Amino acid sequence: MASQPSAFRSNVEAVKEELRTDPNIARVKHYAKVVPPKIPSAAKQYLLDKVPIVQWLPRYSPSWLASDFMAGLTIGVMLIPQSLSYAKIATIPIEHGLYSSWLPAAIAVFLGTSKDLSTGPTSLMGLLTSEIVADLSGEYSPVDIASATAFMVGVYGLVVGLLGLGFLLDFISIPILTGFISATALTIGFGQVGSLVGLDNTPSTVFAIIGDVLHRLPKWDGPTSGIGFGSVVILYALEKVGKKWGKKHFVIQYLSSSRAIIVLIIFTLISYLVNKDRGDDLLWAISKVDTHGIAQPKGHDGGLISKVAARAIAPFVAASLEHQAVARAFGRRNHYTVDQTQEFNYLGVTNLVNSFFGSMPVGGAISRTAVNSECRVRSPLNGVVTAAFILLTIYVFSPALYWLPKSTLAAIIIMAVIHLFGPFSLIYRYYRISIADYIAFNVAFFVTIFAGSEYGIASAAGWAVVWTLLRSAFTRTRVSTNSGEGGPINTSRPFTRTAGAETENVAITIPEDTVVVTFQDSIFYPNAQRGKAQILESIQLVYPSVQNPNYRADTARSWSVAGQKRLERLRKERSIVMKDMPLSVVVWDFTSVAFIDTTGVTALSELKDDIRRQLGNLIEIRMVNMAPGVVQRFERAKWPLSEVDGAQIEGADIIFPSLERAVWDDRELVKEHLQGVVTEKN
Repeated sequence: MASQPSAFRSNVEAVKEELRTDPNIARVKHYAKVVPPKIPSAAKQYLLDKVPIVQWLPRYSPSWLASDFMAGLTIGVMLIPQSLSYAKIATIPIEHGLYSSWLPAAIAVFLGTSKDLSTGPTSLMGLLTSEIVADLSGEYSPVDIASATAFMVGVYGLVVGLLGLGFLLDFISIPILTGFISATALTIGFGQVGSLVGLDNTPSTVFAIIGDVLHRLPKWDGPTSGIGFGSVVILYALEKVGKKWGKKHFVIQYLSSSRAIIVLIIFTLISYLVNKDRGDDLLWAISKVDTHGIAQPKGHDGGLISKVAARAIAPFVAASLEHQAVARAFGRRNHYTVDQTQEFNYLGVTNLVNSFFGSMPVGGAISRTAVNSECRVRSPLNGVVTAAFILLTIYVFSPALYWLPKSTLAAIIIMAVIHLFGPFSLIYRYYRISIADYIAFNVAFFVTIFAGSEYGIASAAGWAVVWTLLRSAFTRTRVSTNSGEGGPINTSRPFTRTAGAETENVAITIPEDTVVVTFQDSIFYPNAQRGKAQILESIQLVYPSVQNPNYRADTARSWSVAGQKRLERLRKERSIVMKDMPLSVVVWDFTSVAFIDTTGVTALSELKDDIRRQLGNLIEIRMVNMAPGVVQRFERAKWPLSEVDGAQIEGADIIFPSLERAVWDDRELVKEHLQGVVTEKN
């Protein structure tokens, strides 16, 4: 009997010891102790991150006002014909394109993290909305359907942004997006041919449209065709003039970028003069724009919301991918940080609020963003001017748009989307770099053409997932055995490893001016962009920035300090002391990289450029342990590489056979480079 209490006490002690040493319980206790004191400061930082204007407005310079005003006015002028055209694609009354345009510009001032990005109606959103409208138009009005779709796009954007789920869209690769956009460009362009030449009841698919339009060639309406093709000719001519002489003369550049509004004004005036006294016997079809101020706020029907909820996923994915890609590209071009999570929040709030004013779904537009950047916009404040100009048009100028010819709108749409296709050189590049990427492009392209946009992007994403699983399941393993005098063929060497946002010292001595980056997995579209950002941040936490003379002219345009403030905050939180010595060598260890795709090569190219731009123009990039297949992908991408023991190509990055040689070879040359970096710093 005495042994039972003893056994019981022993079991109790064992349970106590198990609980005391349980890592999960210890982790919970640690967080319970550490997290509560940090909640106030973390909440403050979270709210500041959600309203970026608080960070950049105090730094605003009055000298930027002129550039921001001109850029905002230019985008406002561009938005008039584009918003009307894209509403036409969406098959809703075209004045709702104007209603969809003013709020995105206004909200961007407060919530946007990109000074260049222009958000509003796009051709892609117009096509995706039109498909949903076509399916539900028998039950609800087109405007209600478009607005409900915008509402759900906004809800999805907020959910993804607030929960930090943006990484899920990384599974839509660049070739998939290219194929999808190219197919939608063809669908949109050919869909406007009937309006261009005055034909009604044209089919909805590309090849059916081609056959129908050619079969009905004798029935083309002469005056309508004249207006349509005349609009195309003027748009094309102004575009070419801008490309040839625009950089030399600001007026020419401005006229070229405003070519759509110029064509709209010319042919609307002609239409008014020709048709004003003809009553109902008009010489060609006109748009009959009818606005009486901004649309009154209106709630959504619960039954309609439930019906568009699933259908709105495709517009959300497409809008998010296009929006994020454009924002990221122009952030890199103009050297500032775009917060991807906050852009989801901005996209969500914009579509959510906009939906109550009769809006279609909106997203970032590459053509307007490019013009905005060319106008040397300084900050998101340009959105105030854009929103004001759109409102002025709605209240004052819109009666003149009543006479706008439909064929002119069709011409504006065709000339806008024609540049979204391909180009063929890019498609061939996918074929050269990765056959899997080439197949993904074709799946997205042809399924979208023949089956519709929703099926196109879904099937391509499905192919990408299947390919990833297959590639992961059938990876090759290299087996090493002892050879010769004995001793292993491959010896493991400990080294400094950079991963995530931390630097882990594992062993052999690394010089103070050198960083070794070890890739832990293949580099492809799900991890490429995130890995690039983590590596760059890891290096910036430790090494000082060095002014690069090649980018010095752009420093005056800097408006965003979010990235720099984040680095300062992380150094403080992690007690990181920056090195006094600037960086001179970065070694990329590809030992674990069996595969790299187009997105991976692009990300490494951007990483190389960012390192040299922000940390020193003379920094050497050295590569080690590259598999033959990986080397081939680099060569197909026209990335110059040279073996350290072979013939050297000027400007090429050097491949080393071992990590030790990559770290220590040519240290005298590195010292000369380091002296150059120090000179840059001073």
